[in-house]
Amino acid sequence: MSKIIGITADIFLGATDVINQKLMDFVPRPLVNGVIAAGGIPVSLPSIPKEEVNGLIARLDGIIFPGGPDIDPIFMGEEPIPNLGVTNRTRDLFEIALARTAVAKRIPILGICRGAQVIDVALGGSVYQDLTSQYPGKLLKHHQQSPGDQPTHFVSVDHDSQLFKSIGDNVFVNSRHHQAIKNVPEGLKVVSKATDGVIEGVENEDATVQAVQWHPENLWQHDSQQLQLFKDFIART
Repeated sequence: MSKIIGITADIFLGATDVINQKLMDFVPRPLVNGVIAAGGIPVSLPSIPKEEVNGLIARLDGIIFPGGPDIDPIFMGEEPIPNLGVTNRTRDLFEIALARTAVAKRIPILGICRGAQVIDVALGGSVYQDLTSQYPGKLLKHHQQSPGDQPTHFVSVDHDSQLFKSIGDNVFVNSRHHQAIKNVPEGLKVVSKATDGVIEGVENEDATVQAVQWHPENLWQHDSQQLQLFKDFIART
């Protein structure tokens, strides 16, 4: 039987031609298709009150946290710096509660870009509010101008990790983010980095929690390794 995979929805803040109203929930079609291609049944998860998370999660086999806006630094105990981008507190509250509940109930989760950062913060870690102004070392270009389905830099992968079993090492990935994981909480380990040292992947001991900083949903169509990432995630559910 196919597994039900929830994908947390982003929120389009502007008015749309479809309903001529604001605050439309949506999930990226390439990610929906990636879950289908990997053997799962994708379900969109719009933000709901955190008190309803238990009832929602009981109906899911796994959850994917995709990209989106910046994380409100209040959830790290910080004030916003000038280079912080757009945030959405409603989505933060929902996803943080969802990630914590999933981990407590051992429901497998996969984070992508912002999703990696949300999972990290939900479990007690922190992110750079703005990588360019806060990172202590010399950076690669982490917000590419190239089309999103084209890889632009390499990442190394820990050979003693589930991520390595899925995609191997020295992986060519795409990159569009200005926040990134800073401190990793207890229970997670760093399993991938860019050549400048920026964290590109984390997972826990049994990979029921796994997250990457790049966007495999835009690469799987022509990169079998990235599709394997989704297949192996669904296999863990």
